[in-house]
Amino acid sequence: MRISAKGEYAIKAMLDLALQRDRGLIPIQEIAARQGIPQRYLEQVLLSLKRAGLLTSKRGSTGGYHLTRRPEEITVGAVLRAVEGTPGPFD
Repeated sequence: MRISAKGEYAIKAMLDLALQRDRGLIPIQEIAARQGIPQRYLEQVLLSLKRAGLLTSKRGSTGGYHLTRRPEEITVGAVLRAVEGTPGPFD
């Protein structure tokens, strides 16, 4: 199975948010820097994940992103479906 760049970035971003979960809201700049993802592209990826209900966000200088569920409740399949928009054998 091949995973697109968008899918790979989504998985990396979700892993980063899971590892930083105790810190609260994580700014997109931090995720992009830690994971080596272009920030403009990451914005699109995180928006897809937010629309799928996997993330919440807050705008502003104290804003950022946060998982809506515990990390162990989120599957790679759910992440890939959120950004790829197609069902597949991901679970």
